[in-house]
Amino acid sequence: MRDLLNSKSEKLLRQLIREALTDTDKREIARIAKRQSKEHFDKQISGAIERELGASFFGTKGKINKFVDGEITKRFKNADRDRDFDSAVISVCRRVLKALHDMHYKRSNLIDNMPIPKK
Repeated sequence: MRDLLNSKSEKLLRQLIREALTDTDKREIARIAKRQSKEHFDKQISGAIERELGASFFGTKGKINKFVDGEITKRFKNADRDRDFDSAVISVCRRVLKALHDMHYKRSNLIDNMPIPKK
């Protein structure tokens, strides 16, 4: 009985293999494969980015965060000798103050409706 089932299933399998795929089937297969590969790629990329950037719950820094922190610290330590640093800080401070001024006078409802923690 088992041999009969195996031979029938083999015949059916061979018939299915011989059957040609239609263009619609091919497009559907390509679409599914593209979607699956994109999901896999996105998962791999996001995992790699999190590993390189990430700060874990325990504060373990990734390579990029370590580099950025080190560069910022070095730049601030050498600030007294760097004229460009002073002008950059002054420029950023002026832009922030101007933006706050504009936001206060031109868009006062934003500030009035801004949630403030009660702590």
